[in-house]
Parts: sequence; C-alpha cells; structure tokens
Amino acid sequence: MKEFNPEIYSGNIIMSRVRLARNLSGYPFKVSDPHTAKDIVKKVNRALVKSDTFNLYFMSNMTEVKLEAMKERHLISQNLIDNRACGAALINQDESISIMVNEEDVIREQCFMKGLRLTEAYKRLDKIDDDLDKNLNLAYDCELGYLTACPTNLGTGLRASVMLFLPALTESGKIGALISEVKKLGLTVRGHYGEGSDAEGYMYQISNEVTLGVSEYEIIREVEKTVEDICRAERDETERLYARNELRTMDKARKSYGVLTNAVFLSYGEFLTHIAQVKLGAIMGFININDLESIDDLIIKARPANICEQYGKKLSASDRDLYRAELVGKKLLKLKE
Repeated sequence: MKEFNPEIYSGNIIMSRVRLARNLSGYPFKVSDPHTAKDIVKKVNRALVKSDTFNLYFMSNMTEVKLEAMKERHLISQNLIDNRACGAALINQDESISIMVNEEDVIREQCFMKGLRLTEAYKRLDKIDDDLDKNLNLAYDCELGYLTACPTNLGTGLRASVMLFLPALTESGKIGALISEVKKLGLTVRGHYGEGSDAEGYMYQISNEVTLGVSEYEIIREVEKTVEDICRAERDETERLYARNELRTMDKARKSYGVLTNAVFLSYGEFLTHIAQVKLGAIMGFININDLESIDDLIIKARPANICEQYGKKLSASDRDLYRAELVGKKLLKLKE
C-alpha cells in the first residue's frame, strides 16, 4: 500500500483535536462551589502564565449568545455552560488552544489544528500539560494513571479526534458498516459536535474510546491509521459514485453554488445541504475553489450564534437567515476570484 499523503485528502480531513482530562488532588472532580471554583481558576491561570497568552473567560460573565457562539466553535462544551456559576475557559489568541476549568473534570485541555496533525497537536498540548504538572498537584495513580470523573477517561485521559467530510460513504449507505468496523477497533464515529450529535453536512468525528493501558502515541497512531483507511475508502467510493456520473455531480454542485451566491434568505439547514455539494464540487474540480479550508471555516461562521456574534446582537431567525445569505454569498464569490 502506498504511503498516505494527507495533502491528497485535504478536502476530506477537516481538523484534528487532542483533549486531555485532568483533576487536582484535594479538590472534588466536579466542582459546584463558586468560591472553590474561583480558587481553582486562579491556580490554573497562574500555572499557565508562561505557556501562552490566554484570555480568561468566566462563564457567569458571558451572554447567552457569546456562550453559544464559543460552543459552536468547539472552544467550550455544554457541560461547562451547564456549570456556569463555576466554569471558566482560558483561550489563546488564535483559538487553537482552549483550557476549560470546572467542566466534567477540573481541567479539560484542548488543542485544534487543521488537517491530520494529531501528533503536532498533542506535542503542543503536552507542553502545556507539563506546566500544569509542575505547578499543580494533578490527581494521578501509579497503576491507573490520571484520575478522571468518568472511568472511560482513566489512564492517559487523552481523546484524539479527527473531523472528516464523507459524502460518498454517506450517500452510498456504507457509513453504517464503517461505524461498526471502527467500533471493533476501540474507536467511535460521532457527529460534528460529538456524542449524541448528528453528522451534519456529511461531517463525522473519529476518536478513540480506550484511554487506559495504552500510551498517548499508541492512541494517536491508531486514530491516524483508521482515518487513513477511511479516507481511502471515501476516495474509492467517490470514484464509483460521483466520477462515473460527472455531469449530474457537476450539475448539483453548480446549482448549489448558484443558490448560495444568490439567496436572499438562507436557513442554516439549507446552507449545510448546499455547502456540502459545493465542497464536493470543489474537491472534484467542478467548481473553481481551491481554498477548501475557507469553506470549512464558513460552516462555523454561518452557525446561528456566530452570525449573531458577528453582527453584535441577538437576531431573530429571519434576520439570521438574511445576514447568513449575505455573508455566505460574499464569501463564496470572493473564493472564486
């Protein structure tokens, strides 16, 4: 088998994320007291002062729109929002690193990188984790590894995930069999926003389920290998499903492009349906857009709360649809210039 070249599958591989779960000795794993929470936030903030330049956000000080917009960008979780009185997040300037404090565990470290870059993301996060370990007393057991609120995170406390765009496997109906096969490997396939979410816009998360009894690099390699196999299967299915029906595929992609660049009102669901066809058309060379990362970014920017955040106020559903159509149309036209 030929060596895997991520560049060939750049349209299918959207983003890598590495997350580490950590707790502090002497503190409850689930913090519900605001005074204790503030003490923990202060300690974590001090521990990371030399790691990066972080902005500190207290969930209790933020508007509903801001919270939802950050969740849409994966910077914070619903669990953190639910623990609003105690929750906080440290986020660096380019939003590639987010440290959630007082979520399901006391500390949830996250690093995001575009493409298949799990190893690089882990190395970045490992340096931050070292700073936390030097300055705080992390909950650790010699036999069990890092102690976590949920037993499924014991050991390394590491979740490595890759977001993939899989239209061919979805439309052919083969995604179900793939999910079953991946589960046998100790991995899982979820929707865009993790457990319990739908695979909107043909987007899926591939991540590990086993964290105990394996090393961090073993986890990363297993996820990477599975992603490589899925990408090859997606490419084969693309050839079978779309390349042999080029005119129909081109027609759907260009019609969707026409809708997105001319719509006056555009719901998020309608946008997702059409942007997936546009991206597929761009991957196959039927639409002259080379910057596929900008399409992925647009999927986040067009979400409801992010639309509101960009316009600086809470908008009605009708106004969101109006502004979304304007934003998407302008962006897509610019991408073809």
